[in-house]
Amino acid sequence: MQARVPALEAPGRTRRVWFVCDVLGIACAAGTWVLVLGAAGVLLRALLLPARDAAYGVAHGALFHLLAFLALAAHARAMLTDPGSVPLGATPGGPRCPLCGCARPPRAHHCMVCRRCIRKMDHHCPWVNNCVGEDNQKYFLLFTLYTALGSLHLLLLLAIPALRGYARGEWDSHSTLTPRASLVFLLLVALKGFLFASAMFATQMHAICTDRTRIEQLQREGAKQGRGSTWMNVKAVLGHPLSLAWISPFASPQAQRARGPRGVV
Repeated sequence: MQARVPALEAPGRTRRVWFVCDVLGIACAAGTWVLVLGAAGVLLRALLLPARDAAYGVAHGALFHLLAFLALAAHARAMLTDPGSVPLGATPGGPRCPLCGCARPPRAHHCMVCRRCIRKMDHHCPWVNNCVGEDNQKYFLLFTLYTALGSLHLLLLLAIPALRGYARGEWDSHSTLTPRASLVFLLLVALKGFLFASAMFATQMHAICTDRTRIEQLQREGAKQGRGSTWMNVKAVLGHPLSLAWISPFASPQAQRARGPRGVV
């Protein structure tokens, strides 16, 4: 069962929090948090706390939990940020959406889950329970980036000790390998997270650099209002100017765009 997202307020007023009441999306988003937090807890209990080297445990624990924190922060921003919905009952003129009745601007598409037309809609992602569009693409990109880095870090933490044991000859034809269930869980979560997140990150970067959403790629449409160079396309999503705010899920790209130069290449 689905409920409509909150309607936009009148121009000049503060927008309410955006949230899509979709059962499947809520389950997938909650599952993402459970997997990330579960992996962080299992890693701490199964690998880092039993480690004899305290510096090793502190350094790797701090790095992984930082990446997990940034990934979940970006996930929350991507889920709770209006992706670029077209206001209902917009100014008359131009083509109108037959489903929601709004005056649909160029490059906007109607999402059947959000029940709204979304500007520069890339796709609807159940894992963030929201569309990926003009106003939250940065957060989704950072979510995939930090998830991929955290998963890669976890894979290395599991693989390096195993390879060292093999190099020392601890494995032979007579040895029996019986990994703990906790390590199997970490391996599966890390492998799934790395494959999914890295593929989505590469897809999003390609869409951003070419200024063509996935919908436009599938429909073989070109960006009719492309911004030109790859560098300008990247800055249009992450904000102006180049700064550490690009990799921060707490910095709004809209504010950066407003402060930055419009015609700088």
